[in-house]
Amino acid sequence: MPDTDRLYALSSVYNHPWLSGPVGPGLLIHDPIVAMRWYLTNEREENLAVTGHVSDDDGATWRPLRPRELMADAGQALDSGPQAAGILRDALAAEAADWLDHRLRYVQPDDPTPYRPDEPSPESWQRGGQIWALALGTLPDEDVLRHLTARFTAPQSEGAALLRAGAAEMLAALALAEAPAHGESAQLLAALGLLNRLSFGFETGQLDTLAEDAQRSILDHLITVHPATAPVAAAHPEPGHAANQAARAYLHRLSLIGANGEPRLLHDAAAALAEAVKAAEQQPRPAPAPSATPMEAPAIPGYPKHLEGDLQAAAQWRLISPAARRAAEQTMDRLARATTVLAEATAAADAERPASPQEDAALLSHHSLHQELDELTARHALLMHASVLADAETAAEPAKHAAVVAAAQATEAQPCPSTAAEMAAARDAFMAHVDGAEDRIAGTLAEQRRLTREALQRIFPYAVTSTGRHTVRRNLLENSGLGIDAYQQASRAIGENARKLQSVEAAYRSGAVSFGRPPVSHEDVEQARAALQRAETRLADMRISRPNTLRALKALDGAVRHEPSGSDALAARAARIAAQSRERSKTTTPAAPRPHPAAEQVRQAHNASAQAHQPGVRPT
Repeated sequence: MPDTDRLYALSSVYNHPWLSGPVGPGLLIHDPIVAMRWYLTNEREENLAVTGHVSDDDGATWRPLRPRELMADAGQALDSGPQAAGILRDALAAEAADWLDHRLRYVQPDDPTPYRPDEPSPESWQRGGQIWALALGTLPDEDVLRHLTARFTAPQSEGAALLRAGAAEMLAALALAEAPAHGESAQLLAALGLLNRLSFGFETGQLDTLAEDAQRSILDHLITVHPATAPVAAAHPEPGHAANQAARAYLHRLSLIGANGEPRLLHDAAAALAEAVKAAEQQPRPAPAPSATPMEAPAIPGYPKHLEGDLQAAAQWRLISPAARRAAEQTMDRLARATTVLAEATAAADAERPASPQEDAALLSHHSLHQELDELTARHALLMHASVLADAETAAEPAKHAAVVAAAQATEAQPCPSTAAEMAAARDAFMAHVDGAEDRIAGTLAEQRRLTREALQRIFPYAVTSTGRHTVRRNLLENSGLGIDAYQQASRAIGENARKLQSVEAAYRSGAVSFGRPPVSHEDVEQARAALQRAETRLADMRISRPNTLRALKALDGAVRHEPSGSDALAARAARIAAQSRERSKTTTPAAPRPHPAAEQVRQAHNASAQAHQPGVRPT
């Protein structure tokens, strides 16, 4: 893994008005250079909004990842000394310039005739610099500006200066947001106005979140120090109070007008604040909320469990399955190398000539490996969802036992029944307690199965028929290298590598040289020993991974078979419980006496003799 030793999860959603809602592509990888280039290629204001998370413990825990942190990790990885660092750095700068160009020549997503001007306006240059600083927390460097200005037909000498000025202005506003106590009211209002104007055109994603967080930080401090709002904040410090919200709205409005704005607008804003505060204070105080009732203990402790996301679920599965972890790391390493090869081939290509065979091969390899990693992540995510269901089903058994014990303890706490009716009532109360607990356990399992089915439909949409589900199941097992003959292949590989190691060691000790072959060296022995260790590790990993995979697949099969119940399921269940209670309350009829074993043997022998003497029956 790179020197950063982190795992990056980048997910996206479509923010185009005609594609709102569906989840977009994602990436789970340990290479920050690949992750940053993926972010710059996919994050678009009129297409996709990308959100990042990072893990420092191989996916066990996650925290939000800001693009500026990802950019810093990519720069650290480039500085660590890869052979193609210069080529990768230039490719990263070109993609950053393309990302910035989409901000400079922004087109509204709902524009019926989207048109990008040939040259950005001065306001666009300044806005682009502000967005760059908000997202990446730096000033754009010379490489990015060189690639950016080369995209336009006419050189603009003032464009780069406006871009840097906008970025510096945003960096100053962000510094005030991090330490608002160090700024004056006028400075805080100016920074709030800048963030207000910038976030107006955002759709979704981290950029909008970053701007909102900075505004909230400034407002939380400004409302307590501004002369017009400080009394309101002191009287109503709760952010949810109507007067407090009116004061915040006034500061937003004042930041857009400006401290030295038109007097009429300033007067109207102050009058609106006074009116809103007066109306809020005249409202009757809301009745105190009723005391919260104690929450009922979960039927199955810890379930139903909602996973953070599919990328995070895939990382968690790799912590459970060593085979999955090894396959993912190998694929991620190959994709990182393919990205470097593609950058080298693209840098050496002639823009005025068709793509060379080397460039086509590098592009094809990069695309296939990216697709392979995506498919691997999807399979691992679904297996983790199914594994959670398997854990819930396992935890349901002790939960049922605990329900019986609790029902028995509740029954024992009651006075000892003395009549048949009291005994029947105690028995009914016991069974009602058990049935209620079992109903809640069944409901929890049904909810966990529903989450698993939703994950299956989301990750593999074509698995809507029995054939499609069978294909998914086969892919989950066979494509993980855990098929029915996987153990035999792993054991055979250990034997072959062990024999090869013995042969190489013997040849190395004897010094014998085969005709036409070089002498056996110490490196050959070490390579043979390493191959044997890899084969042994693979078998050891398989002994852990295959049972866990089969367990998850069994739970997935059960979730698919358990279709959601109809609307009358609760009524039918209640009727069945009532019928069981009535049956239990009836007087038990005496059972017929069982015959003595000896008498039963005599009866069977008599029947066999009678059957043998019937006409047409041959004795056995």
